[in-house]
Amino acid sequence: MIRSIDELETIFDSFAPSISGGARGSRLQRMRRLLSLLGNPEEGFRTYHVAGSKGKGTTAAYISALLTGLGRKCGLYASPHLFSVRERFTLSGSFFPDDLSIEACNRLIEMAASLSFPPDMGPEKPTTFEMYTAYAYLLFSMAGCTDAVIETGLGGRLDATNTIHPQAVFLTPIELEHTDVLGSTIAEIATEKSKIITPSTPVFSSFQAREAEEVFRHEAEAQHSPIYFLSDCIGDFRSRTLPEGEECSFTIDGRRFDLMLSMDTRAMAENAALAILGASRLDLLSDEGLRLLQSTTLPGRFERRMIEGHLVVVDTAHTVHSASSAREAFTSIAGEGGTLILALVDGKDEEGIVQALLPPFSKVIITKPGSYRRSDPERLLSKAKSAFPDKDIVLIEDADAALDSALSGSSGILITGSFYLPGEMRKLRKCYEP
Repeated sequence: MIRSIDELETIFDSFAPSISGGARGSRLQRMRRLLSLLGNPEEGFRTYHVAGSKGKGTTAAYISALLTGLGRKCGLYASPHLFSVRERFTLSGSFFPDDLSIEACNRLIEMAASLSFPPDMGPEKPTTFEMYTAYAYLLFSMAGCTDAVIETGLGGRLDATNTIHPQAVFLTPIELEHTDVLGSTIAEIATEKSKIITPSTPVFSSFQAREAEEVFRHEAEAQHSPIYFLSDCIGDFRSRTLPEGEECSFTIDGRRFDLMLSMDTRAMAENAALAILGASRLDLLSDEGLRLLQSTTLPGRFERRMIEGHLVVVDTAHTVHSASSAREAFTSIAGEGGTLILALVDGKDEEGIVQALLPPFSKVIITKPGSYRRSDPERLLSKAKSAFPDKDIVLIEDADAALDSALSGSSGILITGSFYLPGEMRKLRKCYEP
């Protein structure tokens, strides 16, 4: 049992980190047992399911804003977190009250204590992500949420979140990522993501590679679910990064949208358009929702900070498309030159990301994104030096030291490549302290 909100992260971290080997196939069975024990709290509100390689967190946040604009009480479950585990469970962009968060956690721990999985199903007790997911559903239920937007963790087919019956499914762009788990091709990864499509449920997809689009069309047809691709439904799409935000415009269903988003990059504009497409077809649009969408922010999504007189942009680009988008947005506000701090976990398209990110930077610091996920910074350094032999590229494995080094020189700094990287930097963590 916990007594303070500060204990929340510690209690979740005490559970098994993951499921490996042959037991992976038991993931949904395990999750259903846990939810049944809790009385299936996920059935008490409408849900909207979001999967993809990149942009699913911001897309989910935009959908949540549109629902909130209708006067609905909408929870948002997202992952991973950068600085606080509470980032995973929010209500209208804010944390849930401390007392409710503590009460929901203690109820979950008490009820899960009696659960014991057999050896052939993996760890005896729920994993951390299973507990996160169950906690989100229980917290939303106890808070009286009418709606909840649920972001998948990894993949889709075996993800713990794939235990809901959503009102709609949203699919963000598919790229090569987590290739060690999800597959080595776009089609294989898309197949894993496509399995969140449920029978007769509307599906909304962002711009996709041809291989991914074919997979999604096939799965939607098999499930008798209507599918709408942004590429078929959007017109006159434009986006540019300005000092005050991301200015974008487009038309959907004959209506023109002129927006100024608080989160920069063309990728964010595409995510906003996907959320608006879904809301338009589901009759969920309102002026208040569009206002809330434009003011929506999330930690680490091309987030601008001033640290010791330096412009520091914190981003979480870990695919080729998002890396290109981050590079374009950064140079539009800071110009060429500056310092890039880059870290990637295993399973990413390292060569593609290096080619997409490095060209405009005068100095590149390769570092390590903590120890939560496997990474090989020396391998990344070798690939970066091979691709750009004339650039100033160095390895500083300690992320905190990497930021200190960057602050000693360049006035413009982009930190990107991994969700886990910003949390390793002391000066960034201080920006988020109350």
